[in-house]
Amino acid sequence: MSDEAQGPPRGEAAWKAEKQRIAANNEAAYARGRKERAQQNAEATARGRAAEKQDAKNLPKQPRPR
Repeated sequence: MSDEAQGPPRGEAAWKAEKQRIAANNEAAYARGRKERAQQNAEATARGRAAEKQDAKNLPKQPRPR
């Protein structure tokens, strides 16, 4: 029987397993952050476009030449 097949990992194997778990959690957090930032940027862009459109509606009309 192999020592590695029995029970939870110990020593360096436990350290590597924990390191991989942390790396996976970090990557998931980064992915969530990227998704949230993309959504926030899209919302801000939409608000900016709506504001620009409203500002353009409020511009005075140019006089017509006679």
